[in-house]
Amino acid sequence: TYRVGDTIHAFVLDINRSAKLPQVVLSRTHKFLLMKLFELEVPEIYEGIVQIEACARVPGHRAKIAVSTNDESVDPVGACVGLRGSRVQAVVQELRGEAIDIIPFNEDPTRFVIDAIAPANVSKFILDSQNNCIELIVPDDQLSKAIGRHGQNVRLAAQLTGWRIDIFSESRHEEINSKARGELSRVDGLDEDDIDILIRNGYLSLEKFFDATEDDIAMILDIEEDHAKALIDNADRAIVAMQEEEKELGEELPGEA
Repeated sequence: TYRVGDTIHAFVLDINRSAKLPQVVLSRTHKFLLMKLFELEVPEIYEGIVQIEACARVPGHRAKIAVSTNDESVDPVGACVGLRGSRVQAVVQELRGEAIDIIPFNEDPTRFVIDAIAPANVSKFILDSQNNCIELIVPDDQLSKAIGRHGQNVRLAAQLTGWRIDIFSESRHEEINSKARGELSRVDGLDEDDIDILIRNGYLSLEKFFDATEDDIAMILDIEEDHAKALIDNADRAIVAMQEEEKELGEELPGEA
């Protein structure tokens, strides 16, 4: 709520000159407002010693910024936090209590994503650079922290890093992998090492393996395309066999009841 005479920090979105009097369009939800507020509070940002590499906000609730520096003597996160948190708290107060996570920028996407998902701890990750996606496995007691309230933490981390982030608990990850291992083991010609490689590359079902191209399978398993084609054909037969088993099981259940 604002009153006449109040001082308002806002980001100028546009100036509309078509009206009788020019109209200045302001925003307090734009991410650039957060960046400019840090520039006002942190001399190292204003002087160009520390750079804000990326920023993401859920206005009024939570935000994340990634910072870096070329000066080895400067801690970019510490510079933004300030003595006893004075600098970041000044920004938080201006934004009416919006929580702000300050993260060190890293050119290594894996390290960057793991830092961005803080405060949750990550026990394992699977990177799919081709699809710009990363799967994070976290301890069961860290899952809610990683996802955040209404999904805010993971959504902000994805916006900040530019990567699609999928999060699984360790128990759920093990359940998915166990099911995938059981299905892929039905394919004649796939050994344990092949199955491990396929699971790491996101092939978690017979159907997904069957839908893959010969080129993809050949490249992933480092085999010839003819061999890949034979494995895909074997997967087709395995799917038919599995469907027959499920059909027979479905027919038996009513009789048992």
